[in-house]
Amino acid sequence: MAEYDQITIQGQTFRVPLRYKEGDTLKPNEAAALNQTFHENLRNNFAAKVRDGLEANITVEVLQQQLDDYANDYQFGVRTGGGGYRGDPVMTLAMNIARELVRSAIKSKGLDSDAWPASRVSQAAKQLLDTQGDDGSIVQTARKQVEAEKAAGAAALTAVGEILDAAPAAQ
Repeated sequence: MAEYDQITIQGQTFRVPLRYKEGDTLKPNEAAALNQTFHENLRNNFAAKVRDGLEANITVEVLQQQLDDYANDYQFGVRTGGGGYRGDPVMTLAMNIARELVRSAIKSKGLDSDAWPASRVSQAAKQLLDTQGDDGSIVQTARKQVEAEKAAGAAALTAVGEILDAAPAAQ
């Protein structure tokens, strides 16, 4: 028995079949359409980070690593900043720190970086965080940084309020 959902077209509600479900095998054209949407979502969601990174003189290599991490963690329909820990800025930052540590270790050991795609780096980083636990040095460092950023943001907001209060009224 087919399942249905509703969509609105030109103000009218129509019944449409739910064509796909978990576990379905995709046809080549369906896989291509999903990959195209995936790539468009990555492009749209990551554009500001690239713009800001280039303005801050961050190398394309570093941006590529960040995009690899983002793409590895990306899920359709889930709004997040990436990092694998949805909605927790401390754990997102801790994961990013752990990833950089793993990448540094790969380079220092002279390992083949192609053998360490983003998914494998993320697995190693998660394992590192798991071995340290919730109070490990990486999580503590991330927690301090997030708290410092919150404090700096609050101070900046106060300063902006003072600037706005001192500005002459528009006429």
